[in-house]
Amino acid sequence: MQIRALLDFLKKPEYVADPDPSVRTLGILLMWTLVISLFLAILIGVISDLGPWNLEEHALDELFEKYSTITIFFLGCVLAPVIEELIFRGPLWFFRDSRIFPWVFYGFTLAFALVHLSNYPNLSEIWPLAPLLISPQLNIGVFLGFVRIRFGLLWSILFHAVYNTVVLGPILLLHELGISLS
Repeated sequence: MQIRALLDFLKKPEYVADPDPSVRTLGILLMWTLVISLFLAILIGVISDLGPWNLEEHALDELFEKYSTITIFFLGCVLAPVIEELIFRGPLWFFRDSRIFPWVFYGFTLAFALVHLSNYPNLSEIWPLAPLLISPQLNIGVFLGFVRIRFGLLWSILFHAVYNTVVLGPILLLHELGISLS
């Protein structure tokens, strides 16, 4: 049911709140965004293997050099969701009754995805892949925007934190165990 509501919302974004989310609804939305993001990550891997692009360099590598695993977990799974939701989803409230709300919604969603290009220090070498590289963030940005509009900012922060934990957690665990991701 919520996927149908999400698709309808994406056709015509409107600020319509449903302040009573169920854990089941949020779980279904989380499952869908994770499945789509996994598919996009696999696609990125396949395309990167087919071309001359080096996607080995990532901002996470620098974080591993500078910070402990627990600090990276805090930054990625606690601090980043709070800050990013306040910046990219928080202001949507100000446009809730505006005719330009759909433009604002998609603008903030795209800005959220584009900011994540900073994860690639060698972006100048791989820029043709930029739309594909940010597709997982565009995906989660759409889901986060929907959760924020329907259920509120706190729920989008929590949704974002859980998503980042599910995605980043295994990477941090492998790193802590000394298992290379390459």
